[in-house]
Amino acid sequence: MKLILILLTAAVSLAAADISVGDTATVKTRDQSLFPRPVHYAGPIATVDFGTEVSIIGEQGAWFQVQLPGGTQGWLHSTSLTGAVLSRGSSGGEQDPDMIMLAGRGFNADVEASYAQEANLRFDLVDRMEQLKTSPEAVGAFLAAVGLIEGEAAPASSPAEGRTR
Repeated sequence: MKLILILLTAAVSLAAADISVGDTATVKTRDQSLFPRPVHYAGPIATVDFGTEVSIIGEQGAWFQVQLPGGTQGWLHSTSLTGAVLSRGSSGGEQDPDMIMLAGRGFNADVEASYAQEANLRFDLVDRMEQLKTSPEAVGAFLAAVGLIEGEAAPASSPAEGRTR
């Protein structure tokens, strides 16, 4: 268990290594929640689109305080940001954000073809997992119930109550 925590900490540190206060960073995840404080269970105050460039105005642990182009401020986790500015494409046309994100993770036509040949893969289950949503209140209640946080969770709600299908 300790090894897993060490590896996760190292991965987060490396992900944020190219970003510091005063820099501009780019959101590298789709429909990223912007939080009012640096915790995942806080109710999001906005959604930030993939490819949005943000100004880094603060840092706390693995979180960055950012300012959006319209002036809104909030917190994004370091795993949702990159110090690289994403290319708009040499054709000058709009690029599909999902394809850019997948390409950045090494997923391409060859990899897709190799997955397509595997008859036992259940992509319908992946589709169902992508549809699951858990409210920040349910996450907070779960964290409080297992003793990971104190006092900030929504009282007496079950984590399962926040899920939608």
